[in-house]
Amino acid sequence: MSLRVLLAACLFLCAPLERAFARVVTVGLYPSYPPLDMRDPATDRLMGFDVDLSQALLQRMGMERQIAETSFAQLIPSLTTGRIQMFFNGMMDTPARRGSIAFVDYLRSGVRFLVLADDPHSPAALTGLCGRPVAASRITSEPAQLIDWSDRFCVARGLPPVVLFAAENSADARLQMMEGRVAATLQDSLTAPWIIGLNHGRFRALGEAFNMTPLGIGLAKDDPALVCKTGAALDALRAEGVYAALIRKWGLPPDSAVPASAGVSSCPP
Repeated sequence: MSLRVLLAACLFLCAPLERAFARVVTVGLYPSYPPLDMRDPATDRLMGFDVDLSQALLQRMGMERQIAETSFAQLIPSLTTGRIQMFFNGMMDTPARRGSIAFVDYLRSGVRFLVLADDPHSPAALTGLCGRPVAASRITSEPAQLIDWSDRFCVARGLPPVVLFAAENSADARLQMMEGRVAATLQDSLTAPWIIGLNHGRFRALGEAFNMTPLGIGLAKDDPALVCKTGAALDALRAEGVYAALIRKWGLPPDSAVPASAGVSSCPP
């Protein structure tokens, strides 16, 4: 048998074997954060930026993906107990969380104001918020961020502070604005474009996003090889233009992108 025939036979037989032994990575997702993680209302299929990026990352790493849906509260426990090997859900990368898990930062998120687009009484500038009621979801850190912004932007200029309206959640905050009880809402900057599009332009953004915070892909601290491979694969997708294309596809704001190798400085070059 010729060498060429042997090589051809090896390629034919070994490729399926390589795929069969490819590492399967269980990825945790909580589909409740559009446009990152959600379900298609027509087909109930998982979709979003995180769904596409996780698939592209693992393909780039030569691994197979298996999705495990879980609650947000169970993402870290599922990772530390080995039920999943990584997760996506726009979780903030904080020093406290880095005490138990590792992160590869892949997005940035902050908060920004939304106002009614067609209301002549809507503030035209940020100073128009000072002294007026603004809604923020009480189940998040947004009320504290709003008060801090008010102190720095309004009070420091000698203007009256924003009046906090503590809404039940973000949807309730927007409802309060539509019913005329508040002048604006404070919204997650990642979801703001999605909300504006979903409501056919009924809202518009006022000012730029602020308090930008890195969001990370969660990984186990005891698997540094996977952490470094994930960071390298993300850098490769960024260099190939895949990362930017996904940001555009899902309508994420340009300032949500993170620079290369964010959060993986401990990996060898």
